[in-house]
Amino acid sequence: MKEAINVKKIVVIAICLIVFVIIVSVVLKLTFFKPKPITEIKKNKVYIGGSGLEYPESDQSRYYVEFKEDGTYILMYDDSRRSQEDYGDDGAGYAQNIIYFFGKYKMENGNYLMKPTNGARVVFKDSASVDRGVISFYKEKNYEKDFRAVGDIVCKLKNGEYMLGAPTEDKKSYRKDVYYYLLYSKPDIKKLPSSVEEFRKQYKMDKKAEQERLAEQSQ
Repeated sequence: MKEAINVKKIVVIAICLIVFVIIVSVVLKLTFFKPKPITEIKKNKVYIGGSGLEYPESDQSRYYVEFKEDGTYILMYDDSRRSQEDYGDDGAGYAQNIIYFFGKYKMENGNYLMKPTNGARVVFKDSASVDRGVISFYKEKNYEKDFRAVGDIVCKLKNGEYMLGAPTEDKKSYRKDVYYYLLYSKPDIKKLPSSVEEFRKQYKMDKKAEQERLAEQSQ
């Protein structure tokens, strides 16, 4: 009888130790290994921003940005990671997609003012297509003569961190009534396509899906 009680005690103690180790591991990971907002921007380095102030979860949309030494920048918006049920099924409309921007930036008051020159957008038919890199829609756009393209801003906050967003009218800060993304180090991709052409080469076109989309539009 005593032996049975001792075995139960050992099992309970072992379970408690396992739970304790798991809790400590999670706390350490959140404390020491969780990505932190950046306080310095280095050229030719990719940074990531999740919607608002948090580092993006694996199934959330995110921005990537990289500033080059030659005064150009790359900005990429990835909204292809959410569950397929979160999107519509209208092909080139509200669907899993990635948007790519290439442009020039200038420094003002410690902020990066970004103006796109050209870009492109790819759309995926479903989650399986995202995994396979197969697109159902592709479109390029030239922004050089588009007066509506106000661009974006990466501004330095009072605490030294950097925020990506839409510029205010005086271009000294970011607008708080629309999208904004706090920038972090440790992006899940290390290299961005260096041009629209390189961006396009990453994907294969699903010709059947493209034909179906065009047929629906013509009806």
